[in-house]
Amino acid sequence: MLIALLSENNFSGFIEEENSLVAFIPETEKIPRELINQIDALGIRFPTPEIIHEKNWNEEWESKISPIEIEHEVLVRTIFHNSEKNFPIEIIIQPKMSFGTGHHATTHMMIQLMLKYKSNFPSANVFDFGAGTGILSIMAEKLGAKKILAIDNEEWAYENMIENFEMNKCANCIPQYFNQPPSSGNEFDIILANINRNVILEFLSPLQKLLKQEGKMFCSGFLPSDKEMIIEHAGNNSLSPVTSLEKDNWCAIVFEKKL
Repeated sequence: MLIALLSENNFSGFIEEENSLVAFIPETEKIPRELINQIDALGIRFPTPEIIHEKNWNEEWESKISPIEIEHEVLVRTIFHNSEKNFPIEIIIQPKMSFGTGHHATTHMMIQLMLKYKSNFPSANVFDFGAGTGILSIMAEKLGAKKILAIDNEEWAYENMIENFEMNKCANCIPQYFNQPPSSGNEFDIILANINRNVILEFLSPLQKLLKQEGKMFCSGFLPSDKEMIIEHAGNNSLSPVTSLEKDNWCAIVFEKKL
């Protein structure tokens, strides 16, 4: 209930701990007094916000992280882990301030769904909207995509993408530091959008205009309770759901464009 309430007020990242919820919001956003009162009325203390300063997270990452195995087909690891030759796909991610390591349920489900529809990727033109570390773009190239445009509106994510693309020897991934989809239409066979509910709802219309007829849009970053709202909004934009997953109270959906 807290995540749903905070998601409606521009919070876009959450860590569920045993007795608390850590929620993230851009420093430039104002936290409404009404929201604080609503949470207080639930008997939950709203703490004084803390500013998280930009830093290199490598040391903490190296000490805590472990490789991720997905469907016995994909291994996501750092340069400090050993390569495992028995995995058809191996992705090396060195995160800093960026989102997307494979550990979060949303990224995990996106990769699962990409594997499910891997026959759609060879020679495909792909758009990764809010790419973070670039993990999904790398996955798309390893599945055979011929061109992947990856954009993010955070400078450190853009820089991190470049590093990760180089480490994975990606020749078809094009990183861009930008906060809007391109303006041209009917350009992409596949769109990847692992962001959050509010951004997905805001950009469903312009994103579907970029999608070719019968193209696929992979979406995640929202709660199961938001699923029907997103499906309804997608339906108003010529997008029909073809499959979905739920994991750790998060949801992912694949849509197909049908006029």
